[in-house]
Amino acid sequence: MTDQEAQETAGRSPETSTPSGRSASPPVTAPDGIVVYPIDLAPCAHLALAEGSIQPGHTYGIHAHLTLEQVTYVLSGRIRVMTHDPQSSQTHEIQAAAGESVITLPGHSLQFASAGETPARVLFITSPPYPADHSDTVTLDTHRPLTEAERAGLPERQDSVPPEFRGATDQPRPGTDR
Repeated sequence: MTDQEAQETAGRSPETSTPSGRSASPPVTAPDGIVVYPIDLAPCAHLALAEGSIQPGHTYGIHAHLTLEQVTYVLSGRIRVMTHDPQSSQTHEIQAAAGESVITLPGHSLQFASAGETPARVLFITSPPYPADHSDTVTLDTHRPLTEAERAGLPERQDSVPPEFRGATDQPRPGTDR
């Protein structure tokens, strides 16, 4: 946790609330370096939610999810998201402000940065739920398709995914080229 993030959490119990006061688990640092507060959605079995803060002047690590679909919803501030679509081999930059969202599909790389001078607060919504052991995340050095070696964990990961979500990385989506 950076000094600024520690200052932001001073005076509140991170075990019981997010920066916006929602009930949450203790903060964790995601593989890309973003500090997130997982939010308890019990009894939901197919959805996860976490609140994060994208700090100004910082670009976070590139990563991809093996089986997750992720919606990043901006609560406040502005973010810049770089994504890579492995089917088209194109990398895109998307900017989003409060009230806007960015959708990331399984196998697409993504990277976050602040697009403003103040921290951006975001909600990360994933389906299936993000695993506490980070087993669905592959960290990358550049935006590109996943290699066979990086995809090697997919069968193991899919064993823990409910049947209705299996095959998310290779099933066509209505209205898309996938």
